[in-house]
Amino acid sequence: MTKPSIPGVVRDYLAELDRELAGVPGEVRQGIVAGIAEELEGLDASAAASRIESLGDPAFIAAEARAGVAPRSTGPKSTKLVVAPPRVSEQRWYVVVTAALLEFGVLVVPLAGWVAGIMMLWASPLWTRNEKLIATIVPPAVGVLLFGILALAGSGLAMWHALLFGGLVGPILASIVIGIVLSRRAWGRART
Repeated sequence: MTKPSIPGVVRDYLAELDRELAGVPGEVRQGIVAGIAEELEGLDASAAASRIESLGDPAFIAAEARAGVAPRSTGPKSTKLVVAPPRVSEQRWYVVVTAALLEFGVLVVPLAGWVAGIMMLWASPLWTRNEKLIATIVPPAVGVLLFGILALAGSGLAMWHALLFGGLVGPILASIVIGIVLSRRAWGRART
């Protein structure tokens, strides 16, 4: 069986990549070139050109390889793996405190407790941007919506009833539901 011919675009790219990787330790250099060659193997010229475009400029690949290679030391080699402790905002107790502030912070310290929970929520990488936006926007929106509906409904409710139910109870219930959902989602992402 004969080897399929390598398109010129692949040969040129691999040669340029090899030149750009000058100065990178030999085994790292060979591994990168071999890995990319394997990825481009068997592709026709147009498919290879498309894949090469997505891989990017060989100079950037070489720069990343140089940045990822630790400088050589003359001292004895250490085989210890140093594991950084998790950030405070990635721990499970942080999830519990944040959820508690979101759910009940407005009851304990009116408004300031909920705001503290929102600030803790936005400071943590455990929740997605959409989850953070929902937790920030929905409780006040529920309060405004319920207050507006109850205030405009001609049901004979006194204004303070509309304020109580729309402005306080609605957002508190929304915060409790959102806090429970968000804490369950973040629990698995958090480190112990």
